[in-house]
Amino acid sequence: MALVELSDIQFNYSDKELYKSITLKINNGEHCCLVGINGSGKTTLLNILVGEIKPDKGKVYWTPGTTFSYLDQQLKVAVNMPVSEYLYGVYKDLFDKEKRMEQLYEEAANGEGDYEKLLSKAEKLGDELMNSSFYSLQEKVGRLTDGLGFLKEQLETPLKQLSSGQREKAYLAKMLLEEKDVLIMDEPTNFLDANQVDWLTNYLVSYPKAFLIVSHDQEFLRKIANVVFVLENQTCTRYKGTFDHYLEQHELDKEQYMKNYIAQQRYIKKEETFIAKHIVRATSSKAAKSRRARLEHLDRLESPQNEDGKVYFAFPFTHDVGKEVLKVNELQIGYEYPLIDPISFTLMKGQKIAILGQNGVGKTTFVKTILGVISSLGGSYEWLKGTEINYFNQDEKIDLSLTPFEYIRQHYPEMSNTDIRKALGATGVKKEMALRKMNELSGGEISKTRFALMCRKKSNFLVLDEPTNHLDQKAKDALFDAIERFPGAVILISHEKDFYDGLVDYELHF
Repeated sequence: MALVELSDIQFNYSDKELYKSITLKINNGEHCCLVGINGSGKTTLLNILVGEIKPDKGKVYWTPGTTFSYLDQQLKVAVNMPVSEYLYGVYKDLFDKEKRMEQLYEEAANGEGDYEKLLSKAEKLGDELMNSSFYSLQEKVGRLTDGLGFLKEQLETPLKQLSSGQREKAYLAKMLLEEKDVLIMDEPTNFLDANQVDWLTNYLVSYPKAFLIVSHDQEFLRKIANVVFVLENQTCTRYKGTFDHYLEQHELDKEQYMKNYIAQQRYIKKEETFIAKHIVRATSSKAAKSRRARLEHLDRLESPQNEDGKVYFAFPFTHDVGKEVLKVNELQIGYEYPLIDPISFTLMKGQKIAILGQNGVGKTTFVKTILGVISSLGGSYEWLKGTEINYFNQDEKIDLSLTPFEYIRQHYPEMSNTDIRKALGATGVKKEMALRKMNELSGGEISKTRFALMCRKKSNFLVLDEPTNHLDQKAKDALFDAIERFPGAVILISHEKDFYDGLVDYELHF
């Protein structure tokens, strides 16, 4: 049975047609993923699905009574309540029942009404709580928070005081506890480390209900999906089966689509040539007009999306410095108290290291400490004189009302329009995309815009905090090559082993 169905969805951004005709159906219990290159409209389609964006044409139909929850790419909630209170809030109706049951028992004990009726009502509520597994909630919530890597003290921390990654994990935890009929998640692994991705994978594989997930982590999708939707050429194609089956069949379908597109273009050119030649001739004008009418009603295939279009990153190098670029000695990081044991290491000229560890352990805090954004709690760090740093901050706040073009112009007002276009185009932000406000772009397109800016800055030291979040595989490959070519030193924070493995000289585990 279909839980939700999209039919003939069309949507435009400004004067660009994003979807020509989208059909999508999720059935009960299906484990679905949605894939496509950056800019194909995956996040927009999720927002249409949940009603946050209205399509220009077409229908979204949810079967009455179907429940869903949505984990957005850019969650904005930040509240004062502790994580534990936030999570247990999912079961507020059960806690209210428990409170009412206790009141009834107290009233019966105090002789405040009909003893038997009060007792009967209280026992009925107790049975309902028992049938709802109320008395095993603590164990259930504990398994989930342990799996997602929450420390005991973090559960009593207000949400707004958590790191962005920890806060998003709290939203994910709440979503999983709600156990809705359809879970909708946009890049859920971006803020999870490898162990937590494994835990989430196992959870989703055994999830008895349906879900739809957008992710660029192919290994993750390979394990969880039994239905794949692919967005390309302004349409959505459904593949039933494993992710590997999709990859194999999709290649065959792309080849056939290209053959059909080429054949149609040849037909159109032939017909247009005939029309141009005969439209003014008295003897053949009628035939030319007839052919023109057929062309006007032809269902034209869209030009195949250029998935192989080049994405190129290059971080300009400024100058060499001495041998020991960064010395860290017994450095203590944290806020009111140290997050981890003191850190000591020396980073040599040209070395590339990966900083690994669970979310919330202090990786980003360490980077912000050595960059002077946060004060240390003890110990020391020393940059070699002449070190110039280029920093990708995963938590950077960007004015999303700007277009990518305006974002680059804001930082480099002296650049010509042509040079700005070239800089954005190199990283995959091409044509009209450069003139759309960033709140209309996907997370991957925003990241590419930020890299276009970084690729203008000369440096001899790169600090990259989760740079692959939201990037499609083509962009990840281009980023890997750029880091590998960079002759300076690099500190990389990443949860994607497939990305940093073979790229760095050594790993530093927090």
